[in-house]
Amino acid sequence: MNRVLGEIESARPLRAPDGVVSLAGWCLITGRNEPPEVRLVTAKGILALTDRTRRPDLAGQLQEEPAAAASGFVINGRLPTGVYLARFEARLPDGLWHCFKSLSLAVEPSRLLAGIELPCAGVVTERVHVEGWALHQDHPVQELTLRYGHQEIPCDTGRARPDLPAAHPGSPHAARAGFKSRTILSAGRGRLRLKARLTDGQVAIAHTALEIAVSTDENHGPEMRLEADRVGLPTAPTQDVSPAAEPAGRPLNLLFILHGSFAANSALHVTALANELAAAGHACTVAVTHDLATLERYRSPRFRGILHAEAAGGVDFANGRGPDVIHAWTTREPVRQLAVRLRHRHPEAKVVVHLEDSELQILALRLGRAADELAAMAEAELDAMVPGDLSHPRRSREFLAEADGVTVITEKLRELTPTGRPCHLLWPAADTRFFHPRPLPVAFRRVLDRTPGETVLFYHGNVHPANAAEVRELYTAVLRLNQSGTPVTLIRTGADTVDFLGELAPQVASHVLHLGQILHHHHLPSLMALADFFVQPGAPDAFNDYRFPSKLPEFFSLGRPVILPRTNLGGLVRHREDAYVLEQADATGIARAIVDLRTDTALAAQLAKGAAAYAERNFSWRRSAAELAKFYAWLAS
Repeated sequence: MNRVLGEIESARPLRAPDGVVSLAGWCLITGRNEPPEVRLVTAKGILALTDRTRRPDLAGQLQEEPAAAASGFVINGRLPTGVYLARFEARLPDGLWHCFKSLSLAVEPSRLLAGIELPCAGVVTERVHVEGWALHQDHPVQELTLRYGHQEIPCDTGRARPDLPAAHPGSPHAARAGFKSRTILSAGRGRLRLKARLTDGQVAIAHTALEIAVSTDENHGPEMRLEADRVGLPTAPTQDVSPAAEPAGRPLNLLFILHGSFAANSALHVTALANELAAAGHACTVAVTHDLATLERYRSPRFRGILHAEAAGGVDFANGRGPDVIHAWTTREPVRQLAVRLRHRHPEAKVVVHLEDSELQILALRLGRAADELAAMAEAELDAMVPGDLSHPRRSREFLAEADGVTVITEKLRELTPTGRPCHLLWPAADTRFFHPRPLPVAFRRVLDRTPGETVLFYHGNVHPANAAEVRELYTAVLRLNQSGTPVTLIRTGADTVDFLGELAPQVASHVLHLGQILHHHHLPSLMALADFFVQPGAPDAFNDYRFPSKLPEFFSLGRPVILPRTNLGGLVRHREDAYVLEQADATGIARAIVDLRTDTALAAQLAKGAAAYAERNFSWRRSAAELAKFYAWLAS
């Protein structure tokens, strides 16, 4: 039987700078005299073969294949910005297309091209207009501003530039890419940048060689020092202290199913495990519900990302087989439905279900109903009430009962697993390349601290119905400490999906620095290093007892004192040795702990040392992945 053989030889991960795709490889059909037609298929377009290349090396390696010497190919073209599943397909003799390789392709946005013609390049000390051109390959510039130092100056755009179309023939709006600043330069110092808002809503930045050094204007006299040194956050070098991954004795095809996009908290766990498993030789694919482009938030993923919609038709791996293990990441309905469908398509695969929360309690908090009340409801009533993105109390139990195995993030979750079902404890960890002990950035703290002796806290994560009350306690503690004469600033990142502060918001606003969502997780550690202490608010209850907040391994790994309640991890660490453990991490307890640590510097130093040591002993994605692989192998044997 004729088989399609082929490979993509461009550097991986596949990237398309400026939206330009240029990929090379080879493909042939065994026994055929000529290589097949080849194309690249993505969700946003198809690119045809551009050119053929000679491959004398393959002719020597595949001497029995007459098409080997002519099997090289190149595919060039443009695609919209995004991260795609790229399917490389060969056309068979019967006219049908066959996929011989699937890889992730990151199409990077086109750059903003710009030229400054007045004033000339160099250092500009005079107050003059700035003129030039700014051009984006794909979209016209709608708004343009000049930026340097603390200044932002708007520009008039759309000025005629008949000279540009010849130099940029692929851009239909090049002829009107000229601009001129609306006002002359104001006092300020710094390298000139152009910020453009495009007609599709995107923002693009162009850096120039022009240095602005205007000392004064009508609003800034010579007494103002504009040449002060810029104070930045120190960047620690990426490090990986984990031992090398042990090669898998039997590589497996592993499919993870997530209940959200790659931006979800659960994706941090799944992507870390998939990367480690892939490093050991296993083939990993991660299916997400939507927004495949969020895969670009991760550095050099070793796994393939696909959408649920694509996975529903069956998932094939590079070796031509389906998954050996389907790991359903929680019992939430999108995950359960896809896993059940794939179990019928791949009956040989083992299905593992991961539990990371008490799903019934999350449902109860979302609906504002008691968990016992929901558990007693008739199925038809539940069907009408349960949101499509959460777990259905009845169907989730059936799903667990039919699973081949279960993984749990805490020991407490074993209570929710069916009796006799194989169960594996799977702790989260932190990416040690970025999350490791870092010194306090003293120079930046001098700028940040409002008063001598300021204490800085840091909390990253979204606020939702399940944790709204406890995060409010953290804010309340910050307010009380400041009101009592203990200066405290809370740095927050993440999104708020509920109004959890109410009347507290204006009172605490001046003590909170909210940075919004940080899209790339590896950017967090530099910000987290600003903190003196980390606080995980909460108390033992039906929600917290079953969870393991994913930020805790990151808190401990940074080597700062950690304040947390005596629930989940707080029930395992040693008080005043590994962490500061409160019976309840409410406003009163948090405030008391912070005052204690501010007063007792020896205790704070011990807890910083203890946190880093605890992280080193207990949090490792590589170790967690290795143990998980053993569990998979045992199930699949």
